[in-house]
Amino acid sequence: MKKLFYPITLAFITLISTTLSASNPSDWETYFENDTVKIEYAYQVCNFSSTASQELAIFKFTNLTNQTISLSYTTELWNNDQCLNCNQETEEYKKSLSLSSHEIITSNCNNEWKSLVIFSAFITNDNEAKRHESITKFELTEINIIHE
Repeated sequence: MKKLFYPITLAFITLISTTLSASNPSDWETYFENDTVKIEYAYQVCNFSSTASQELAIFKFTNLTNQTISLSYTTELWNNDQCLNCNQETEEYKKSLSLSSHEIITSNCNNEWKSLVIFSAFITNDNEAKRHESITKFELTEINIIHE
């Protein structure tokens, strides 16, 4: 029994670390930064059992101050040179969050901040991964920061 414990433990630790590294991208790109807040993004492939895998733009929001701030912005979605939602005045594309002093909030496929992610593409896995692009770029506009 003791002979099986170590290989099973090693396999479990390897699986957990692989899962965590897949869900925490290390290639963050800075989208916006000033003396108050830093907004970074990365792309993550999420495997949902009910649909094909999806590529999502995920975000990391960092409060760079000693104060609580409220951050709001509007998301614009583009496919090539056409904005898909620029003339729509719906709440669906308006996002807001509150960040405590020096707090970092990271969205992903499954956490409480998943409403902040942006769907980018479907990924299918026939013989090789194929990407079916939905948007070619996004823009965060009307970025508003309020010190509380």
